[in-house]
Amino acid sequence: MEASGRILTANSEVADSHLAVSWLLEQENPGIRYWTFRDLLGRSSDDPEVSASQRALESWSPVSDLLREQRSQGYWAEAEDVYWPKWSATVWQLILLAEMGMRSDHPAVKTGCDYFLKIMDAQDKSWPPPDYSDKDEEGQWPAWRSVWEPCVTGNMARTLAVFGFGEDPRVREMFDWLVKYQLPDGGWNCEPGAWGKEVHHSSFMSTVEPLWAFSELDRQSWPKGGREAVERGVEFMLMHRLYKSDKTGKVIDEDWTKLHFPLFYFYDILHGLRVLTALGYSQDERINDAKDLLRSKRLADGTWPMEATFLNSMKRNLLKDPKTGEWGVVKGETVAHVPEIYKSLGVVGRANPWVTLNALRVLKE
Repeated sequence: MEASGRILTANSEVADSHLAVSWLLEQENPGIRYWTFRDLLGRSSDDPEVSASQRALESWSPVSDLLREQRSQGYWAEAEDVYWPKWSATVWQLILLAEMGMRSDHPAVKTGCDYFLKIMDAQDKSWPPPDYSDKDEEGQWPAWRSVWEPCVTGNMARTLAVFGFGEDPRVREMFDWLVKYQLPDGGWNCEPGAWGKEVHHSSFMSTVEPLWAFSELDRQSWPKGGREAVERGVEFMLMHRLYKSDKTGKVIDEDWTKLHFPLFYFYDILHGLRVLTALGYSQDERINDAKDLLRSKRLADGTWPMEATFLNSMKRNLLKDPKTGEWGVVKGETVAHVPEIYKSLGVVGRANPWVTLNALRVLKE
């Protein structure tokens, strides 16, 4: 009876997956169709339907509108900063375009990546940043501008690898940097303090991004120490079963048990599962709790909902005054600059194609 029960459950999951795949292929967003063909149906990049879907993405109105906002030099928002303001600056647009499946040879992608790399290459690469101070946020603008920190460096190393820049010496340096600044407990932390004094434990949010970067780079291109760094980082995630205290077994943060898109530098169980699965750890029993929780969230039609969003969760932003040209920290409940394209990514509480796509990516392994 137990064996037959498992077979029925497996058959039901397969049937639900077929329904969800069909639903994904009916979506208006060409990026969803592109990734469904590629990652769920195993089609090659030169398949006519695959290439047609990817090329259709750039003319789909939410994406084409975003591309029109890019300046001719390659940046979005402000020229002197690629990170601020959230979520309208260059970093966030490139991360999102990579997630959506934008083709790497599109001129906007090339100029955007080149602009980011030019800014990043000119910055101080030391970590923690030498001039950082929590006591005077406005007065420490150079440190706030730095994109050499684990979350951004990991996110952008991944994005640049997706867009074909993996062998660029500047991107190679980003991967070397991630290996160099891994912490003794196996993870990373974007809090800019000294280990053992201000920082005592790695961060899930800061650890998953470097691991995501390594998952996108061919293993033959990993830098010296890369394999060991990935193994230590993965072990840090696994010892916490992706979302639980390694000491008490309790959920660390309830937000991590909810499903989101996009993630950017945030974390949830689906993002952790996606990254560890991509790195080859889909059969490790320590991810089963997170997998079971993910399965429990599946809707009756085989899809998954977007349960929450991080886009409006930040309480401070760094903005440039259009009249004076001065930058300053703005705090409050409505400081997020959310571009129009995010309206196309789904509504909280409803079945979501991006969350469904990522869930199926994980569970098919």
